[in-house]
Amino acid sequence: RLEEAVLSAVSMQIQAIQDSLKHHKNTCELLGKEVQLDPNSGVFITLNPAGKGYGGRQKLPDNLKQLFRSVAMSRPDNELIA
Repeated sequence: RLEEAVLSAVSMQIQAIQDSLKHHKNTCELLGKEVQLDPNSGVFITLNPAGKGYGGRQKLPDNLKQLFRSVAMSRPDNELIA
């Protein structure tokens, strides 16, 4: 699992990739190197739920959270549906 400081540093690279894709560029500069981008690519992150079974979960830095749209998933209530 990545530490919060590492996640924060990675967010700058992710932002560079997202900005290049948003402006329809086919290259992006990462750590001083020009890299090719596939226009159909994207960056996704997942989080494990908080709880007993997922020890060691790291808090996401705010600058990384701002780069992504949150989606929450939950188990459907079968009693309510039926």
